[in-house]
Amino acid sequence: MKSFKALFFAGLVATSGWLMAARTSDVLADVGIGLDKLRYDVLTNLKEPKWFFFNSTSTIRSMARRLPESSRAATVRALGKTVRAYVESSVFRQEWLQDVKRYHPYDETYSPENLAKKQQEVKAEQAAFDNQFASMDQAFTQLDPAMMQMAIRAQLAEEERQLTSLNAEERTERSRYIAATKKMLSLPPAEFKKQYVALLKQQARNNHEKPAADTQTDKENITRYREQKAEFDAHSDFKPLLRKRLQAFIDLSNSVDFDARLVPMGYKQEFANPLYQRKPAEWKFLYRLGKEPVTEARAFAQQWLTDLH
Repeated sequence: MKSFKALFFAGLVATSGWLMAARTSDVLADVGIGLDKLRYDVLTNLKEPKWFFFNSTSTIRSMARRLPESSRAATVRALGKTVRAYVESSVFRQEWLQDVKRYHPYDETYSPENLAKKQQEVKAEQAAFDNQFASMDQAFTQLDPAMMQMAIRAQLAEEERQLTSLNAEERTERSRYIAATKKMLSLPPAEFKKQYVALLKQQARNNHEKPAADTQTDKENITRYREQKAEFDAHSDFKPLLRKRLQAFIDLSNSVDFDARLVPMGYKQEFANPLYQRKPAEWKFLYRLGKEPVTEARAFAQQWLTDLH
């Protein structure tokens, strides 16, 4: 019996390399193919530039030898149904997209959905900030200006003593605050209170507002996300590649001369026609498989291709 690598591939190639359907467990058990391996080979054949990709195991070869020759076409047909059902399943769709994302990744952080969510969070933060400002105004309204001025004067002395414990950036920022506050201490209490509250509010705004550098970084990341997502989307639909693989198999199988004569050549046989000697390995592979299973595989591939259009 011809090798099962050939037999399996008529089913796999006829469908351009994929798997899964009615009586899946039966046909896979008959030929000794594990479901995980079949699924792996299906995905690989869809992506492979040279789309004949299958490594048979000793178990597969052993079980293939037990199959009667009369069962080849039926086995090819069953494998084809198995492949097509898998390729048309949501499971394959998810596995395909996961594989595409490995080679064309993008950062979901900057997707429209996540950006909209982030905008909502910013609005919520702004509302909380506005409430904080209202509470600040209410709290300061109740403070006596003179008492407040006295308390801040005492507080500044303590803050100056703590400057040495701060890092350079913190020390610079705190020194500016101390210098600005000291100037205000010479003002009448009411004016001091007014300007000091304004200073605190301005500091709060500065801390709350997003730095321009971060805004620019976000713009760059959004642009990068759109470029990467476009690249991902360009590869996310496997159907054009599936149609290409199916048509390639149909064209190749139509070109095989199953009546080609072989002649002894040393320890092996070669084609009597020298033109056939120069045919690609895939052509010779289908020739070795035989007319009946290849015809079955081509009919299955043609029907699938028709349905895709």
